[in-house]
Amino acid sequence: MFRQFYLMMIFSILFSCMVPVNVLAAADDSHWTPLLDAVFETNNLEMAVLILVNDNNIPVSDIIVKAREMGFGNTRIANALVDSKLSCKQVIIEVLQNKMPPKAIFNSDKICGEEYGHTPESILRLLVKELRFINMEEEDLGKKEKNTKIKQKNLKILLAVCKSMMAGKNYTKYDIMYHLCLADASNETISEAAKRFDVPTATTFKACPRHAEYGHAYISHELPEEAHIIIGVDHLTIDDNSGKGVISPKRP
Repeated sequence: MFRQFYLMMIFSILFSCMVPVNVLAAADDSHWTPLLDAVFETNNLEMAVLILVNDNNIPVSDIIVKAREMGFGNTRIANALVDSKLSCKQVIIEVLQNKMPPKAIFNSDKICGEEYGHTPESILRLLVKELRFINMEEEDLGKKEKNTKIKQKNLKILLAVCKSMMAGKNYTKYDIMYHLCLADASNETISEAAKRFDVPTATTFKACPRHAEYGHAYISHELPEEAHIIIGVDHLTIDDNSGKGVISPKRP
């Protein structure tokens, strides 16, 4: 009986000792604030990012949040991430997924300078490719993206990049629609961009003829002569003023 009591006492002591260690280990795995604070306190931004990314594999999102909290500029943060072991593509996606403005990338001499040579349109192409859930062939077969929440977040990022291109880089509405089409953006993305930026239907069709596959009918005066040629519309009446308009075929 004494032996049983003795074994139970040992088990209790061991158990009480093990719990704090396990809890602390779990906390360390999921909570990086002490390390982030210590590294940023004793190093400048660039060195802090190198230590945290290269030596400690701290989640990039945590580093970005900490750096912004300390008041560092968005472009400087992006440049510091580029100088770490992360690829330029990773930096672009991480920056935008963590709610930093697209101009943080566009204004980066490292990302858009001679080192990597990215342009706003190449960044847009990269994002369309990396942020889509299914490819064009699957979409044409009627397959649906599953995670609506992430899909909407990705669409928001794409539209923010488009808006920044027009506001800060002097891209026109036509340019935006053209580059989205060139990047093989989904018809849904193109439609949403046209709606969000109030792009005329004729401009959308001229920039992206494949978008005309929907086969909608439009009044002839809404379409410039170039659009008539590009999307293959045909007059339904001899007199344009008769009001019966034109129709865009399913396939130009």
